[in-house]
Amino acid sequence: MKPRSLRHRIEKIAKLLVTVQKHTPEVDCQINQDKGDHGHLVLDFAGSGMSRSRMQSLGKDLQSKGYSFTEKNSPWLGQITYTGRGDDKPTILFTVPIVKDRLAINEAALEKTYNFDN
Repeated sequence: MKPRSLRHRIEKIAKLLVTVQKHTPEVDCQINQDKGDHGHLVLDFAGSGMSRSRMQSLGKDLQSKGYSFTEKNSPWLGQITYTGRGDDKPTILFTVPIVKDRLAINEAALEKTYNFDN
């Protein structure tokens, strides 16, 4: 990747991280700047001690900044994934642990739109 393109991706992710740090400072973050059109930021809420209300407030804030979210329930993996996408913005993924259910394998797990205002 060209230095200019990489710098722009990293700058966009850094701006996103400022918002994340404001709401959920203890969450585990991973960056994949090569994935997608503008990079990916993965927030893993497993073991972070972050409350659901803090994740909700982060989601609301990101929605007000142009992100729209989908929810995918994966009980066989033991997680729910919320994927946020916006025009000309990095993709953000929230992974939230749930109880594993190895019998609930569903190859066609559907993503549905999710709104953090609820």
